[in-house]
Amino acid sequence: MNDKMKTIQLKKFNHDYPITLTYDKCKSGESQYGPWNLYGVEYEGVEQGIFAEDALHQQLQKYGKGARLVIRRNQDENGQLEWHVAPANGSAQRQPQQTVLKYLDDRTADIHRQVALKIATISMGQTTKPWTDEDLQEIKVRMDKLLEILDGSVDDELPF
Repeated sequence: MNDKMKTIQLKKFNHDYPITLTYDKCKSGESQYGPWNLYGVEYEGVEQGIFAEDALHQQLQKYGKGARLVIRRNQDENGQLEWHVAPANGSAQRQPQQTVLKYLDDRTADIHRQVALKIATISMGQTTKPWTDEDLQEIKVRMDKLLEILDGSVDDELPF
């Protein structure tokens, strides 16, 4: 997603926001204000972003790239905010392509770390000399890059 992307503010109650998801998954992170989930969408013909609070995120994550949706923000009689996400024109729900990032258990993550370390050290070549600080730093860089691939923590849009 573009870092300079315009974001939509979904402030109106009982208003339909027709959108099309432009990515299979959101970008997530944490700031001084807490966790955030940014979805890339096309709204009114322009690629934009939506910062989805947890309740909206729970519904949007059920859909994948290309899903045409209508988002509606409602307020119930008790003043509670609720989100409704529905396929536009009754189109079928499309599940996102699952990446291993959200589905890793501790054991799998540990195995990934072991495999990444082994491959990173093998890729340095065999030597009888002890590794220098520069060698260890290079192993760490290689290991981190391999973990990004194994854990799916980089964009799924690989160049090949």
